Amino acid sequence: MHRRRTFAAALVAVACVSGWMLYTFDLDPLATVQAPPPEVPNAWIEHFVTVEMDEAGRPKRRLEAEYMAVNPDETSELSHPYYVLYRTGGEPWHVRSERGRVSADGKVVMLLGKVDIWRNDASGARDLDVRTEDLRVLPDVEYGETAERVTIRTPASTSEGVGMRAWLDESRLELLSRVRTRVDGRRPIR
Repeated sequence: MHRRRTFAAALVAVACVSGWMLYTFDLDPLATVQAPPPEVPNAWIEHFVTVEMDEAGRPKRRLEAEYMAVNPDETSELSHPYYVLYRTGGEPWHVRSERGRVSADGKVVMLLGKVDIWRNDASGARDLDVRTEDLRVLPDVEYGETAERVTIRTPASTSEGVGMRAWLDESRLELLSRVRTRVDGRRPIR
């Protein structure tokens, strides 16, 4: 019996202290917690296009997006980015994704969501097609990587795996695990 009274007295004390704190600090116990307001960009551009030239004045890289927002931390958010990497010894690489994020220093580009990478031959027909998600690109060294599923199609084969490293300047792709390749014979890539 004595324990019940002590327990009841403790509950009453806790209720009183809680009520006093709500009154003193003017807190509404039924108020909902609201998320902080979204970050407002410092600047934004619709139909963004930038082209970087090499030392000889030829296009080296081109990045365009439907929308770009520069955040207060100087990172940039991109909507539907399209990236072209021109090569002196061959046809350019093309990369398109759903979303993108560029680091403040421009040294890391995250292509997020579905990512399509392709290269055409000299006649304009697609000779390599890569499908994956969430690709991390280091533009200065023309390198990309992902830990997601990857499908690589050529006119003669289809390779699938998990994880990829890509050295685009060397036209070298490496699937990292669970790799399967099927040789189909020559056919167009769609």
